[in-house]
Amino acid sequence: MAMGTDAGQNNRPRSTLLRFLLLFLPVALVLLLTIYVFYRLETDNEKRLLQLEQRHQVQLEKEALAGILDEVVVEARVQAQHEILESLHGPPGPRQLNSLARELSKVLKTTNAYQRILYIDRNGEVLLRLARQDGGSQAVREKAHGTPPAMLWERLSRELPPDKVYLAALDRQDDNAAVIRVAAPVTNDLGEREGLLVMDYRASRALRKMAGLYFSRGLVLLLDRQGHILLGGRSQGSPQIEARGADDTFAALWPLVWDQISKSDQGRLFTKAGLFTWETLAPPARVFNADETRMRIVSLVPEALVDAAIGIYLVQLTQLLIVVLLVAGMICWLLARAQVRHRLAQEALAASEQRLQDIMTFSPALIYIKDHDGRYQFINRRFEQLLGIKQQRALGQSDQELFSPQNAQTLRRHDQQALTGKGPLRVEEQLLLEDGVHSYLTSKFPLRDPLGRVYGICGIYTDITELKSAQAELNQAKEAAEGVNRELLEKQERLDEDLQAAAGIQRALLPYNLPHLPQVELAWKFAPSEFIGGDLFHAQPLGPDRLCLYMLDISGHGVPASLMTVSVHETLDPASGHVATRDGGGVLRALPPGKVLRTLDQEYPLERFGKSFSIAYLLLGLADGELVYSNAGHPLPILLRAGGELEELRAGGTLIGLDGAVPFEEGRATMRVGDRLILYTDGVVEYRDPRGRMFGVERLHRHLIQGAQLPVREHIETLWQELMAFGHNRPLDDDASIMELEFRGNGPAS
Repeated sequence: MAMGTDAGQNNRPRSTLLRFLLLFLPVALVLLLTIYVFYRLETDNEKRLLQLEQRHQVQLEKEALAGILDEVVVEARVQAQHEILESLHGPPGPRQLNSLARELSKVLKTTNAYQRILYIDRNGEVLLRLARQDGGSQAVREKAHGTPPAMLWERLSRELPPDKVYLAALDRQDDNAAVIRVAAPVTNDLGEREGLLVMDYRASRALRKMAGLYFSRGLVLLLDRQGHILLGGRSQGSPQIEARGADDTFAALWPLVWDQISKSDQGRLFTKAGLFTWETLAPPARVFNADETRMRIVSLVPEALVDAAIGIYLVQLTQLLIVVLLVAGMICWLLARAQVRHRLAQEALAASEQRLQDIMTFSPALIYIKDHDGRYQFINRRFEQLLGIKQQRALGQSDQELFSPQNAQTLRRHDQQALTGKGPLRVEEQLLLEDGVHSYLTSKFPLRDPLGRVYGICGIYTDITELKSAQAELNQAKEAAEGVNRELLEKQERLDEDLQAAAGIQRALLPYNLPHLPQVELAWKFAPSEFIGGDLFHAQPLGPDRLCLYMLDISGHGVPASLMTVSVHETLDPASGHVATRDGGGVLRALPPGKVLRTLDQEYPLERFGKSFSIAYLLLGLADGELVYSNAGHPLPILLRAGGELEELRAGGTLIGLDGAVPFEEGRATMRVGDRLILYTDGVVEYRDPRGRMFGVERLHRHLIQGAQLPVREHIETLWQELMAFGHNRPLDDDASIMELEFRGNGPAS
């Protein structure tokens, strides 16, 4: 049952999610459909608004361009009725042409709107040609050779009615500048036709007048009746620009749209290219060639801009949809979670009741429930086994009917104490059963209804008969163990005394009284670990001009290592005969380092002592600084030159005790004044920081070089401080020893 409840709790997220989906999906679907309907309605509405905006823009452009054309036509008619032209009776003479040139030049200079003015006689010949100079305000009379299209002007000179003008909108001159060309008939005061006055209105002037009219959503195009783009607009207020060539045709860019535009004077059309709106601009009433000069103004909103306009509303709808969906989702989630919690709570309550029933039924303890009168309402299986009856028979019975009078009296007395007490009653009861007296650790407590009224009592009996027997046996064992512990403590005290004695012996072997020699300065540092180790070092004269130095490290810790240290110290004593001999005159002569190490290897075999050790053994000539050495597996001695260079003395062999597996090679070096010799044990370089990193040989070399200018004793103390700082003053895992010697040169021994 517990597993079932746990499984229900584990499935709670999945159940909540399923319930949430059942609640949320219909709501989300309705919201999506609603948003889609609004989107479609707004899309159509946005297109209608764009079309209205386009139509308004087209009307503005149409009115602006119509005003420009009216201005051009009126100006041409006014200039064609100039008094000089009305006074002509036949071809003008040079004087008349000069006067006419002066008057028309004033027009070019003052209006700043015309690019050229031509006077053409009735035969189509250009008699006068005035033009603006380099786009400035100066008018220049050009040589009137050559003619415009002769057939056109000759025909217009004869056929153009007196009250009409000829208009060529946005014609191009020989310099490729776009102009609005207008030709007005010239008649004299007798009404006779004398020729034509042709005026080229600057298209750039027209563009400036139209520059303030722009379409922020798209662009505006001006087309002729063949679909050529006469003017091309730009959006966002940029000025209108001219078309640049004959290939700039609307029909080539949008053939399907042009097919619709060419068939109607006005209209609207939505295609993949965008939204098109157009109207036809009729020329002024006095234009002779009205059909040829009809133009169409087309407004285009590209599809991307249409989508962008619609997309703004779509973004707003999407944001609203997200907010509504989030709110609806939160509400649905809370409802789903509440429903799942309610269902799980009901399941948990049922499971809890069943679990409690199972615990009470199958518990190894005796459990019962009685009413206020002491009659049994429930007994578990263990109680059934004790009474030898089933629960159905025991229900409604009292202790007097089920137990002996003595047991019944005891049980009833404790029941009354539990009912009248303020808390649970815990007592130890002794019941006499068929197989003997049983001890029970009993807990009894009153049962209350939701109003706090006592309606019964529950008792839990734990059989502690075996526990009491085991406790008696445990007490006996405890007494025996305490005796053994006392013996162990006594042995430990004796062992501690032995270790302290061994540590005292090791400290006594340290070279507290180093020989005072003027040729050298000696200093050392020793720090024991928590365990007694096997570090040993010494410096002793061997003869009148030899100084012996050695440092060794015996493997292992404790009393055996300490005892072996004492033995090796005695072996290396000059009096032992193992490191020096006396000659015939009684003078002490040092033995070579290699021979000393071979002797040690023979005296301390691994098979006999179960231990090996490393040693660096050196002989220093006090007179000449000659250094002879050998090494048995010990960290390499360091020769620190006065100039700061560092050398390692590498000659040697294997550990002592391996029966000379590798011969003990001797090495030689020469110490000069100021040079230093450093010996150390592996406890220095293997010292670790809190992260487990070792101090290491490279770091040792670096600190030795950095402090090379310090005195010997201060040099060692500084190095030791660096070592402790590296390890954050952690206790040493192994003995650490350092000995340093500085060579000062020859001098008499003291």
